[in-house]
Order: sequence, then structure tokens, then C-alpha cells
Amino acid sequence: MATLIEQLDSLYTTTWQLMRKEAIDNIFKATPLWFWLTARDRRRTEQGGRWIGIPIEYAKNTTVKSFGRGDTVTIADTDPLTIAKYDWKYISGTIIRYYTDDHKNRGKSQIMSLAKAKFRNLEQSIIDKMEADLFGNGTGNNGKDIDGLGNIVSKTGGGVVGDIDTATNPWWANKFKDMTGEDPEVMLLSRMRTMFNNCSRGNDTPTIIVTDQSSYELYEDEVMEQKQIVNKELGDAMFENILFKGRPVVWSPSCGEGDMYFLNDRYLEWVADEYANFEMTEWKTAQNTLDRVAQVIVSGNLVCSARNRQGILFGIGKPKPNN
Repeated sequence: MATLIEQLDSLYTTTWQLMRKEAIDNIFKATPLWFWLTARDRRRTEQGGRWIGIPIEYAKNTTVKSFGRGDTVTIADTDPLTIAKYDWKYISGTIIRYYTDDHKNRGKSQIMSLAKAKFRNLEQSIIDKMEADLFGNGTGNNGKDIDGLGNIVSKTGGGVVGDIDTATNPWWANKFKDMTGEDPEVMLLSRMRTMFNNCSRGNDTPTIIVTDQSSYELYEDEVMEQKQIVNKELGDAMFENILFKGRPVVWSPSCGEGDMYFLNDRYLEWVADEYANFEMTEWKTAQNTLDRVAQVIVSGNLVCSARNRQGILFGIGKPKPNN
């Protein structure tokens, strides 16, 4: 029996290792935003640490000025940098191998089928979790969920993000606009244009716009008569999209109703721990059972280095509440 257990351990473990890259790719392609954040080397890894530290440049050098003959220059130290600190967040899922199942499924094809089915189920479950958390505010499960867009790009522009409080650091606020009660057929394109420009600095503009299905269809109706051009990168990955000012507009099933995010991925990224990036643990047996368990673990977080380059329209298509 020890030989059988050793063979099954190797089979289950190598099955996951063979699926690992595919699993990671599928997870991050589960929604267009995850795909966008992790394509073209947007995803990066770090090695542990107490937190994920992101250097933030928030001020100009105040000694810069014009001068003439005989003028003095200002000698003063300028400290234009601070740091945003994001906690590591952890996600795991468990595979259970029942002794009786291992005993009955001795044939190689039967065991391989069972292993693949269990790992595929775990993969899809992780997809569902991360897709939902991406649009959350990080408070789920007593603050253990990842810092989602609901926190980083809030509907008030404020809050504490990366351990920086917007109340005392107003430069850290994101852009926002409530469209509740406004007719989207009249105002949507105008609000989109203003939000896009508010989040821009010269040619440093939002790189993607993510919204819900209803708001996407409202925008689609507005540009139906125009020539519809799509982003090739997203199109090749089978994500439906239309362009706005040359930037892709996509919809995600996890995005809140009536929400539209204007995101700049130069300052928004997924950071994962190099040694806990969809890694599988050893198989373990509890003292009072012959069944065995292992976990797949992810450690990382969604981080932002410039909230003022991110924005949100919300309340799109929602009627104004009665007073």
C-alpha cells in the first residue's frame, strides 16, 4: 500500500504541476480586466516581506525657478517621495483525496481522470473567488480579501489606500462622478469624455475602461452607427470590446451595476509572491483518518501607485431617488 500511496502522491502532484501554467493563465483570463492586468508583463512577483511597498512621487522640486544675472539659487532639500504599503493577502483552496476513492480508482486512467477533475474544480473555484474580489473593497472576510477596485477607485474618491489617508493627503484621491438620475442617452458620452480627461496628464491617459453589461450596452448603442474598432489584444483573447478615444471598453460580470472604471495600468498592477503563486502544498494525513489533503495557495494583492490617474462613473442608468 505504501507504494500505491507514493504513486498516487506523484500522480496528483505532477497533474497539478502540468496544469499549473494553464491554471494561472485561465484564472487571469477569466475576466477581461484580469487578462489585461496580466498580459504583456503587467503582472509581477516579489519575494515576501512584511508588506508590498510601492514608492509614490507626490510633490515637485520647489527649488526650480528662473534667474538672472547675479541672482542666487535656492538651496533647500526636497523630499517628493513617500511609500504606499499594501498587505499581502492569501487565498487557498483544498483538494481532498479519500482513501476509499484511491483504493477503488487504481487504474491509471481512472486516477488521472479523478485528479484532473478535482484540480479543474479547484481552478474554477479560485477563478470565481478572484473575479468577485477584484471588484470588492477589501473588507470581505474580516478584511482578508484582496484590495479591489471598490477600495482603490472608490465612489467618494477618499479613504485609506496603501496606508495613505486621503483626508490628510488629498493628492491621493481618485476621480469620481455620480450619474444617478442623469439620462445616459444624453449624458453618457459627455461624462465619459470628461472622466477620461480628468484622469489624464498629457499623453498619460487611461489604458482601459471596464464596466458592467448594461452600461456597456448603453455605450454600444451610442456608437452603433459609427465604425466599431476593437482592441486586437483583447479581441484575440475572445473578449468583446469597443474603443473609446482609442482605449478598449469591456464589460465584466463582476462589475457593479451602473459602474464604469477608467483605469491606467501604468499605476495599477497585480503583485504576487514568487514562492506562493498558485503553489501546491505537501499531501497531509490527519491523525484520525486515512484521507489526505493538500492546498493550492496564492499570495498577492492588487496595488496602485497613482490613484489620481484612476476614475469611476457610477449610477449609470439609475433613476434619481424620490425626495
